[in-house]
Amino acid sequence: MAREIEPVRSPVAAAPSPWRAVYDRLQAADPAELDVGQLEQLAEAAFWLGRPQESISARQRAYTRFRDSGDSAGATRSAWLLFNSHFDLDETAAAGGWLKRARKHAEEAPERVEPGYVCFAEACWALYQGDTDAALTHNARALEVAQRTRDHDLEALCLAVDGRVRIARHEPAEGLQRLDEAMVAVLNDELTPFITGWVYCLVLDTCHELGDVRRAGQWTDLAVRWCEQRGHDSWYPGLCRLHQCELRSLHGEWTVAETQAVRAATELAPFGDYLIAYGQYLAGEIRRRKGDYRGAEEAFRRTYEHGGDPQPGLALLRLAEGKAGEATVALRVALASSAGSPLRHARLLAAHVQAELARGGVEAAEASAEALDRLADTMSTLLLRAMADLATGAVALERGAAEAALPPLRSACAVFHRLSCPYEAAEARVLVGIAVRGLGDHATADLELDTARVTFARLGAAPDVARVSALQAAEPRGGTGLTAREVEVLRLVAKGRSNRQIATELVISEHTVARHLANIFGKLGVASRSAAASYAYEHFLV
Repeated sequence: MAREIEPVRSPVAAAPSPWRAVYDRLQAADPAELDVGQLEQLAEAAFWLGRPQESISARQRAYTRFRDSGDSAGATRSAWLLFNSHFDLDETAAAGGWLKRARKHAEEAPERVEPGYVCFAEACWALYQGDTDAALTHNARALEVAQRTRDHDLEALCLAVDGRVRIARHEPAEGLQRLDEAMVAVLNDELTPFITGWVYCLVLDTCHELGDVRRAGQWTDLAVRWCEQRGHDSWYPGLCRLHQCELRSLHGEWTVAETQAVRAATELAPFGDYLIAYGQYLAGEIRRRKGDYRGAEEAFRRTYEHGGDPQPGLALLRLAEGKAGEATVALRVALASSAGSPLRHARLLAAHVQAELARGGVEAAEASAEALDRLADTMSTLLLRAMADLATGAVALERGAAEAALPPLRSACAVFHRLSCPYEAAEARVLVGIAVRGLGDHATADLELDTARVTFARLGAAPDVARVSALQAAEPRGGTGLTAREVEVLRLVAKGRSNRQIATELVISEHTVARHLANIFGKLGVASRSAAASYAYEHFLV
């Protein structure tokens, strides 16, 4: 009788006791006295306790036992897990060696599920090397094994990687469908904890790289809750925090995001320098926007020291320091060698537009804006589209085409507002204000610039507050323009506040509120609170 095919199990299921208890008991024993199952348990316990090198050491001993006893399936499983362990630590030479071992042992056990995991590893390796055709081929073979053997862990991994590969091939709709399908298995609690965490990581990484802010936000919230309950001291909680703090940075929660980024980078130190670099880069970007240039410089330096790329943040720091030429050179070099995610490439292009416009290189800025527009069309995410529209509008404005600049700039502002990206929305408002002022609409210009300045002040973006204030001081305010206080009153009116509630919230008298409302009605040419509220919503003040 043919032996029944058994699904490979994540070693998580082999540890019946809490991870600390398992680790303490097995680590205290003589390794020579542990059987192969106990070595696998020790490897898994070390992983969940944040000790990756100890996990690798125990896994290597387990592999040797399997190999020497002629257990090809066990040797395949151990070699595959060792490939994954080294790959996660960015130790690619060791990972490649273990993949070859896994491939050799898989040939000795073709009827089992383990060769499917090796095919999955081959897909990950091909994607890492940029060969998406080979990645799809290997992944399809792995998925066939997963479905034949009814191995839910392997099937979910294959779906997630298939999505990642298709997005890398600029097929975002198909890719996102695969990612969502993989997440169904997570939400339905069909997977072992080890694979659950892995799928979360694959999905979140891909959503962030694509710039799909809304999908990333939904899955990140779920992942954080899962990590709090099941992540223990592995690298999963730190990774989730990094994803979360990137979202918080986009949403303007800078203080919390910066603290979390530094904390996560520290927690992830045992798992690879590239993770430290990621956290330091996020912190550097927040500090740059806040005007902490010395702190940003230090964070970007640490990013580079740990093997990360500090661009475009470092170039934008140089631009803020008045070194536009240096910034454009750095960004051209970064773009020439850019093989990163769609969002990272979009950010490089957007930064290059800024830097070139600052030094008068309109032609070069326009070329990058057009490239960004093409990327946004291909990837079809709202964030990239808004970034492209902002760049297009900025170039048109620089060419003196204020009327042509307004549609993309207003569109960018609306999308950033919809995605809850206040800093980016305020950047768009500044350009809208400049454009409408050039067209003679001083009332709207004052409103846009005032609102942008209030937003920057609330975020703590001191350099941008100073920039907008300088813009306003350089041009006399229109006679019908709203003051900053009137903007605040208008926003509260749009939120349905009464005069008494507005007076309480702004610590002014009801008489003063009534006077502000009279001025607002006159300047906007409206006759009622509802009309003023409509104006506020049309201009994204609430």
